[in-house]
Amino acid sequence: LTGLLELLGELTALRELQLSGCKRVARLPDSLGQLASLTLLDMTACFVLARLPESLGGLTALTTLNLHMCTALACLPESAGGMAALTRLDMTGCEAVTRLPDSVGQLAALRELCLDDCTRLEALPESLGQLTALTSFRLCRCRALTRLPEWLADLTGLTTLLVDGCVGLTHLPQWFGEHASQDTLDFTGYKRLTCLPEFIGLMSATLTTLNLSECSSLAALPDFLGQLAALKSLKLCYCHSLQSLPDSLGQLTALSFIHLHRCEALTALPDSVGQLTKLTSLNLMLCTALTSLPESFGRLAALTSLNLEECTALASLPKSFGQLALLPSLDLTGCASLVALPASLGQLTRLQQLCLRRCASLAALPDTLGQLTALQSLDLSECTALSALPDTLGQLAAPTRLNLKDCRAITALPATIGSLGANVTVGSRRLSVCVLGCQGGLKGAIQALGRTRQWAVMM
Repeated sequence: LTGLLELLGELTALRELQLSGCKRVARLPDSLGQLASLTLLDMTACFVLARLPESLGGLTALTTLNLHMCTALACLPESAGGMAALTRLDMTGCEAVTRLPDSVGQLAALRELCLDDCTRLEALPESLGQLTALTSFRLCRCRALTRLPEWLADLTGLTTLLVDGCVGLTHLPQWFGEHASQDTLDFTGYKRLTCLPEFIGLMSATLTTLNLSECSSLAALPDFLGQLAALKSLKLCYCHSLQSLPDSLGQLTALSFIHLHRCEALTALPDSVGQLTKLTSLNLMLCTALTSLPESFGRLAALTSLNLEECTALASLPKSFGQLALLPSLDLTGCASLVALPASLGQLTRLQQLCLRRCASLAALPDTLGQLTALQSLDLSECTALSALPDTLGQLAAPTRLNLKDCRAITALPATIGSLGANVTVGSRRLSVCVLGCQGGLKGAIQALGRTRQWAVMM
């Protein structure tokens, strides 16, 4: 089916016209407007339909017009305002539409208007401010839209206004807070957003989740962030311009999750971060400008997940680090500037996995390493500056994996190495040791021990 005959207009008693999925229909006859009884016109997925006849305005009984995924449709005809009974207009996925005719403002009965994924829609006509019956307005992923007009605030009957994924918006007006979700705000991908709207600070009692990921122009967060007393989750990943976090961050006492993955301009965390006593997860992966962590860091007593991978400028960990008693694992992969670990590391008695892979500046390990009684896996691969292992290494009771790959500066083993894994019980997984790329003498010593201790040695 590529089109309909002009005879269509003679079906004056027709109430519903279903053309959903007619992918080859390129045009509708001008006689369409003669269907005086038509209440439903569904043209979902009419992919090649480029225009609607000017007679469309003659459909005075029409209540529902569905143009979902009419991807070639560039605009509605000016006569569209004549559809006086229309209550629902769905133009989701009409990605060729750049504007709406002013006459749309004449649709006095319209309650639902959906423009989701109209990716080329650049602006909204002021006449839409006349749609006083409108209760639901969706604009999700209208990426070319740069501003929300002030007249939207005058639509007092509006209960749903969704603008998720409108990444071209440079700011959100104060009135938007009246229509925003009360518990979740998601501004992912708003690359032009330079500051947070003040209305967010007024949502202190209800907002639990704030997602600002990929807001790449956001350089700082306002002090009113600390007013969000109910906030539990804060996501800021890929905020490439973010240089600092406000001291008021510490006032977010309900916060349990912070995601700062790839905030490459972030140089430090505020001292107040230690006040986040309910924080369980902190992701700082690829925060490549971060040089240190505050001494208050150890007060994050509830922390069970910490990611510091590829924090290439991080030179040290605070002395208080050992107070993170609940940490089951610590991954410092690629922390190339890290020169030492604090002695307090030995206090992490629940630590099962310690990964120091590619910590190229790490010259030594603390003697307290042997106090990590729960440690099962120790990865020191490519720690090229590490020249020795501590004598306390042999105190590790039940390790299953030791990776010394490419630790070329280590020439000798501690005297206690033979005690490594001495408490492993019968039937337990045996110790696996990797010495690929190590000095020949070290390989030989490990191989000899492996035979007597029944280690699995990879050379």
